[in-house]
Amino acid sequence: MTTTIPAEEFSARRQRASAAAKERGLDALLVCSRGGGTLDRYADVFYLTNFYTHFPFIPDFANNWSGRAHTFLVLPVGGDPRLVIDVPDDGRIRLDDGTVDYTDFVVEGAIEALRRAGLGKGRVGLVGGDVLSFTMAARLAEALPDMTLLAADDIVGELRAIKSPAEIALLRQASRLGSRMIEAMMEAARPGASHGEVVAAGLDVLVPAGGVLYNSFMASGVGGDPSRFSRNNFPTWGSDRKLEDGGWIRLGISGALNGYVFDLARAKAIGPVSKRQVEFLEAAKACVDATIAAVRPGATAGDLGAAGLDRQEAMGFPITGVFSAMGHGVGLGWDAPWLARGVSREIVPNMVLSVERTISRDGYLGDFEETILVTENGPELLTDATQRYW
Repeated sequence: MTTTIPAEEFSARRQRASAAAKERGLDALLVCSRGGGTLDRYADVFYLTNFYTHFPFIPDFANNWSGRAHTFLVLPVGGDPRLVIDVPDDGRIRLDDGTVDYTDFVVEGAIEALRRAGLGKGRVGLVGGDVLSFTMAARLAEALPDMTLLAADDIVGELRAIKSPAEIALLRQASRLGSRMIEAMMEAARPGASHGEVVAAGLDVLVPAGGVLYNSFMASGVGGDPSRFSRNNFPTWGSDRKLEDGGWIRLGISGALNGYVFDLARAKAIGPVSKRQVEFLEAAKACVDATIAAVRPGATAGDLGAAGLDRQEAMGFPITGVFSAMGHGVGLGWDAPWLARGVSREIVPNMVLSVERTISRDGYLGDFEETILVTENGPELLTDATQRYW
């Protein structure tokens, strides 16, 4: 049975966001999100209203439409919220205390909503600044020249970092689906299979269950020969090189079920495993295990990051590459905190964290990632995929 979040919880989220805006001296929040069938930046409006637009992004067409694939929520302090959408409500919007405007002219609708709320000279916190395009921002400034727009992503970000019981149930369901998906993919990863065939096996599990794929980071190779390292950028499963006996494969998958994200990774040998392959496979898992073991009352995100990275260096693998964290919060996307050295954010119960590490050198690679719930008594695994294939 799918868990649903009651309307009262969405209302409480908006009240907390509005209170935080008031405390900061803001008159309102303007929350901007983008859907379009992707998982990139839908989360903030979804978190506050349960609305997602599936319409794809298309350029504005004067006198016909504007802001397609975008959604705006105007959340005045002490006033009624107004949601501006570009596709009809399918009955899932949770905004009993506000108004929904369905329009082809989303940008104009947002401007009108701000005017109706009396914010023409207000101080408005913008949530979703990376979603608001240059053109949209210019049109807002032109229409409302006396309104001050200020960055406020952290207001909703702080709320999203701590999960409710209903959210935890949804994340548990998503993590279990992701676990079944990656197991199907690992089973399909045999000599002669392509990356695309491996992904197809996972989609056979994901799609019938109502899930959506965000990405599948894939790489394979023949250990000891970096020149035969196989991967592809667009799509990530597009490599035409077949898996070979004696090689390895890593799968880092992410997707969503009911909007809530799963994120996990596994790696294995193709055919018989060698001692050298086991070294890398075990090293990645050991870093993740060390990080999870550091979860305790009073620990910080920096403590967790240091635990895993210190373990990596102690095993003789330098910290290289573009991702220096041991993981991140997860919910309706990538949430706070980042598990990296020096981050002072305290780890508290009801955070959900994805803990990850990739170890690579000399044409070998190990990859491992789990999702955990932080409880009063420590960590609880939400992902339950097979851990070792060696």
